[in-house]
Amino acid sequence: MEWAKRVRDAYLAIGDEYERTRRRPLPVADLGRFGERALDIGSGRGAQPLYLEHEHKYVVHCDLHRRLTPGGDSVECEATMLPFRDGAFDVAYLIAVIHHMPPEVASIALRNARRVAKRVVITTWAVAKGRQVGPKLWVVPWGKKALRYYFHYTHYDLAKMLPTMPLAMGILKRGNQINYFVLL
Repeated sequence: MEWAKRVRDAYLAIGDEYERTRRRPLPVADLGRFGERALDIGSGRGAQPLYLEHEHKYVVHCDLHRRLTPGGDSVECEATMLPFRDGAFDVAYLIAVIHHMPPEVASIALRNARRVAKRVVITTWAVAKGRQVGPKLWVVPWGKKALRYYFHYTHYDLAKMLPTMPLAMGILKRGNQINYFVLL
């Protein structure tokens, strides 16, 4: 779980500053009508949680530390050990989350998300940035405050990790950022 500690500590170090840069959500709920109950895995406190709350009647946000969740209905948890019963949600969102996990962990997180939700929406950054430090692994400094680690996965890489065949795969663009998405 060293990867989880690195991710959590980095986001705790840059928290408020990170939130100010993430005021425009990725409109993933526009991919379809998924139901009233949503789980926001790796929620953070930027614009994405508010957008999901607007799109669903009931949303639970979870992240690696309570300081990283937006408040309201939220829980501190790790994506590979979600504390929810099977099928508790209509949809689980992993927006810009999987690319922080090594492949073996990402695969477990995706299976766990599918266990607790009927549908799963996943996005990951399409462009590797920073300095490559391992196979598909990049490190990106956030000033002098933190190092952020990213695994570069294409939507085809994600499809290989999925517990079921995807319903859709593609590319989403937000500003200058390109993101891959997969819908289970």
